[in-house]
Amino acid sequence: MKATSAKLPPPAMAAGDMPTGRYRWFLPCAPLLPGLLFMAMFLVFPLMQTAWSSIHDPASGRLSAAAFLHVFQIPAYRHVLWNTIWVALWCALLSMGMGYPVAYWLAVTSEAVRRRALFMIMAPFWTSVLVRNFTWLVLLGRHGPVAGFMRAMGLKGADSLLFNRPLLILAMLHVMLPMAIIAMLPAHRSINRQWLDAGRTMGAGPADLFWRIYLPLSMRGTAAAGLLVFLSALGFFITPMLLGGRHDVLLGEMIILQIDRLQNWTFGNALAVILVIIGGTAIVLTNWLFDLSGTARAAATSRPPAIYDGMARLSGAIGGIVPRRMRPGKRAGVMLACFAWSVITFLGAPLLAMIPMAFTRDSFIVFPPHLGTWHWFALYFHDPLWISATLRSFRIGLGAAVLSVVLSGLAASGIARMQGRMAGVGILAFMVPLAVPPIVIALAQFGLFARVSMIATDSAIMLGHTVLCMPIVFTILLGGFRSYDWQLNQAAATLGASMPQVLTRVLLPLLRPVLVAGLVAGFLTSFDELTVALFLGGGLRTTLPKQMWDAVLLEVSPLLVAVSVVMMLIITVLFVVMESMQRNRATL
Repeated sequence: MKATSAKLPPPAMAAGDMPTGRYRWFLPCAPLLPGLLFMAMFLVFPLMQTAWSSIHDPASGRLSAAAFLHVFQIPAYRHVLWNTIWVALWCALLSMGMGYPVAYWLAVTSEAVRRRALFMIMAPFWTSVLVRNFTWLVLLGRHGPVAGFMRAMGLKGADSLLFNRPLLILAMLHVMLPMAIIAMLPAHRSINRQWLDAGRTMGAGPADLFWRIYLPLSMRGTAAAGLLVFLSALGFFITPMLLGGRHDVLLGEMIILQIDRLQNWTFGNALAVILVIIGGTAIVLTNWLFDLSGTARAAATSRPPAIYDGMARLSGAIGGIVPRRMRPGKRAGVMLACFAWSVITFLGAPLLAMIPMAFTRDSFIVFPPHLGTWHWFALYFHDPLWISATLRSFRIGLGAAVLSVVLSGLAASGIARMQGRMAGVGILAFMVPLAVPPIVIALAQFGLFARVSMIATDSAIMLGHTVLCMPIVFTILLGGFRSYDWQLNQAAATLGASMPQVLTRVLLPLLRPVLVAGLVAGFLTSFDELTVALFLGGGLRTTLPKQMWDAVLLEVSPLLVAVSVVMMLIITVLFVVMESMQRNRATL
């Protein structure tokens, strides 16, 4: 049934209801318009304002590129620029290197094991970025468990585990590795295993199968994952400010410094534009190398780059030198599974290790903690400032989630019924926020909302969060709408059902699991977000991440650990709901 319906054009309504005339082409595009107008108003237009402000001198009224020239003329700024690119590249390369084997293992393992492993990967992904960074402060602090273990073993360096380049990259990798794995997994699962069987039949060895068949087929998804990590790392400022050393300042921190402390808006906007230019250059270069847009010839008919042939020969030569008894053979699967579970442990263990410290009787964080009190949780729940910030995060998160589901749902329903290049253009349009660092989006929206006196309002933060939520919600909903059998709508209309009846009694009930999953994903994205709240809150509207940020900068105490545990509990419960909805959808 599904295979047959997939070949037919999915009708949106009965044939008799289709409009005629020269505006007939407009119908498929109509569901996309609300989302596109929203993106144009709250993303594209603010970015254009930011670009204009970076070259416009408000004092003289003239156009000037002096702000951009300062970045390249002053050595300190050049150093910050190079630091940003270098750290982002390291994060992208390490994410691809560690995530590729895990994605391959997830693709070939059983469905039951894959679902459990994905749950353990996605749970840290949805956990607050601020909580994950705060975890390293707790675990690697002078009184943390790692420093205590090193002192017990007589090892040196227990007091210098924090605030250095390796830790900065490690912490950023811990944040972005789940995203890389999830981004690579569809490419691995879509590879037709018959290609590998055909290669074995033709006499290809393991090295040839991997370098000449499997790697070229999976490289596009791997490159896309690396690009996504690189773009995300460009705008990082939370991790560098908390864990970076004196020489590890990145452009995101520099933008905060110029805007928040020096009030140098022209230079801050110029730095934001430079971030966008770097990201755009990375997108163009990656697309040119790996054809992410799919405009080149199909992978099945195009010749793999010569680099794959060279790697295959090198791997085959090494394999011929290694004694047969030392070759992995059947042990390769066990080694791969061990590596994958080691990566999953790396993602989840730091968060679990922090939970006991929330129950310490000490007034500061020490390991091992002296357990036996709920004092810090009681302090959190009886503090009006913390409770107010938590309730505000719930309100803003729910509003952003609902708005994201409505706008993204309309767009996904339209694109799911499109064919050809228009569908690809529509998908790219709703993925644009992923290509712009959140700090640039927050800075651009600050200029927009300042003009209409909406700074320090919940509405401004909610609208800003919606822009960040839409790509994630859109991706989830698009999968649901594409798997929906649109002939059910036509059958209901043929039996006399009106369009509202088709919507409320057929479409929405069948898509309820994916809609709830999108709603939860949007809420989690907003609930965790700090950058937009930092800019648009104006210091007066404090969300829970913003309240935690202020507290971390002042003092690291067990109260913050207790708040982090509460956040992890909330996010875990909602994530379980989202996963159960996705599982229910898969069984329909």
